[in-house]
Amino acid sequence: MSTFRQQKFLRHPLSLSILIVLALSPSFSYAEDATTTQLETINVKSETSSALETATGLKLKPKETPQSISVITQEQIKDQGISSLSKALKQTTGINVIRDSGRYRFQSRGFYIDQIEEDGLSSTVPGSASNANRTASSSADLDIYEHIEVIRGATGLTQANSEPGGTINAVRKHPTQDFQMHGYVQAEQWNNVRSMIDTSGALNSNKTIRGRLVAIGGTQDSFKNSAHSDTRTLYGVLDFDLTPTTLLRLGAMYQKTHDMPDYFGIPMATGGIDSGLPNHTYLSSSWSTLNSEKYNVFAELEHQFNDDWKVSAKLNSNWNQSLQKIGGLAQLTTSYSGINTNNPNLKTNNYQNYKNSSDELTAKIALNGKYSLFNATHDVFATLDYSSLYELSNWKSIVNNTAYNVWTFSPSQIQEPDWNKNLSYHIFYKNYVVQQAASLGTRFNFPENFHFILGGRYTQAISNGSTYYEIYNSKPDGEYAKNREVKKKKFNPYFGLTYDITPDTSVYLSHTEIFKPQSGRQITGKILEPVVGINQEVGIKSELFDHRLNASLALFNIEQQNRPLTDSRNTNFSIPEGKVRSRGVDIEISGKVNDDLAIFAGYTFNKSKYLQTESSRYIAGSNFSKHTPEHMFRLYTQYQLPGVFDQWSAGLGVSTQTETSSLYDIRQGGYTLWNANVRYSYSENLSFNLIGENLTNKRYYENNRVRMNGGNNFIGDPRSLLFRVDWKY
Repeated sequence: MSTFRQQKFLRHPLSLSILIVLALSPSFSYAEDATTTQLETINVKSETSSALETATGLKLKPKETPQSISVITQEQIKDQGISSLSKALKQTTGINVIRDSGRYRFQSRGFYIDQIEEDGLSSTVPGSASNANRTASSSADLDIYEHIEVIRGATGLTQANSEPGGTINAVRKHPTQDFQMHGYVQAEQWNNVRSMIDTSGALNSNKTIRGRLVAIGGTQDSFKNSAHSDTRTLYGVLDFDLTPTTLLRLGAMYQKTHDMPDYFGIPMATGGIDSGLPNHTYLSSSWSTLNSEKYNVFAELEHQFNDDWKVSAKLNSNWNQSLQKIGGLAQLTTSYSGINTNNPNLKTNNYQNYKNSSDELTAKIALNGKYSLFNATHDVFATLDYSSLYELSNWKSIVNNTAYNVWTFSPSQIQEPDWNKNLSYHIFYKNYVVQQAASLGTRFNFPENFHFILGGRYTQAISNGSTYYEIYNSKPDGEYAKNREVKKKKFNPYFGLTYDITPDTSVYLSHTEIFKPQSGRQITGKILEPVVGINQEVGIKSELFDHRLNASLALFNIEQQNRPLTDSRNTNFSIPEGKVRSRGVDIEISGKVNDDLAIFAGYTFNKSKYLQTESSRYIAGSNFSKHTPEHMFRLYTQYQLPGVFDQWSAGLGVSTQTETSSLYDIRQGGYTLWNANVRYSYSENLSFNLIGENLTNKRYYENNRVRMNGGNNFIGDPRSLLFRVDWKY
């Protein structure tokens, strides 16, 4: 086989699957040292939602955690054909998914979620650390995770330097002792094809070495002309039982994506109403692209001293690089009133080219244990955290405002420029952030039905960077601007109280704080104080139907202050006086009513407002997050049919929200989307699933903060049908 054909063979996901099977098949021989001592087997199982550490650092059940939690399970992912993190979070209670520079970002309770944890180690959500266009990082493929946990509201014991929206914890797939192999193939209209194979098992006879390998490949076109995506992912992890009580885990992932995103959506008609452009309208160039590569390695060493005490050390490192080219039609100015019959033209929003790279390292040492005091046993934990993020961005821009008729536009009409000539701007950016933190917390368990969590997190955050202007406003520049190092320290307290009304029901309240350093300056030259926020909750949680169904209700209050306002004395400086508030209710039911009926239902009521006037658009008393629906409801049920139809199951879901607006007053009325699926299980090892989304083919626009008459209006997915085949060996 030629070298070219070998490379082509290895790139194909089915070929990778064959290699995985050969590597992990029980018949594959492994050399073992004859002198190896037989070790006591440690049962390593995939993490489940019964032990959450994302919110408090303690291993607690959802009912014991005094904050709002949602868990996206493998069953939900399989039943609904979910293949991306953004799609999963669209089905989660209270989460608002919005597009930003060709990527997706997530909000909860009106605030961003800018931290995502993988097995408890934090990294930044792509696009959240700096300008989203200057971000190299990308989200890992959903199929490498066992399940997803979402904590709504600030998580001050585990995340201090962040937004108060919440935290996502993605629990990776880990090796199993027994051999298993499963996967799926799915196909949808618009040439969407995706496959995955997941193989796991022991690599030696005494099962002290175990491995897992996941290969994913997918090609996805879009209902929009020209827009498409291509993804390849390979994930592997090894577990070593160094002793009966010591586990070493090593893993790595490689992911390569090629996207041709819809960067700007479509314009509105005069007056901010729907222009009537067809769903498939694509107003970007044929060379617009977002290519990214992600390399991830991680390690974990865990030692169990006894039944009560455990210490662990974790390390996670990400290397990312991306190439982003943007050329499309959009007029993102308040003066543009929209298209009409007399003026169907829309101008180009300049040409842009970003070459980005980033290195991110996170490490954590954690000690968890129990101690006795006053005739009761209590929980305690302590952690030391370190993280660093180094970003580079090379930005080129060419000013071009050529107008095109949106009704007759073709992506090939915009020719790709020579990126080495006639540049309007060529700027290099560097950004560096280092965080060090220490957390300490305990859970007092007395009297018997009271549980009081008390703790705090001390964080030191250091950030700096620089900007080099090679070309500015079409002229050679050469100016170098180095940001002054910003160093901030803060202690964030946390307390939570739960009271067990019955063994299955508890009420709780909690208070936590977060902060986020700022780089702006006051007129005195002093760095602005960090933006600080608090999250307060009171609620009730129950475990029903023999602990198979979780139900919760929470009232929440979030406040954020020290937000930067422009100083009227000198607009180059700011004052830290902005303040906003978000309040509301979360209700969720998830799990199984019985062996045949699974249900997920989530409702959120949210109102937010500015407590201080921040600008002519941000008036005190006005809605702080106009693009967040006041009411959101999401429901999905899956029912296993009885009797002679017991090989069949059916699911029905609905997602509905009330009207929203944007910062520029572009309105979207309330809407409801219906989804369903029908699954046929041919055997224990083979099943077929037909999944339909937006069954009524509702035309609507996605929630987005910066929708304008001239762009950032993204039509939601129309009706679609997906056929999926799941198999296991």
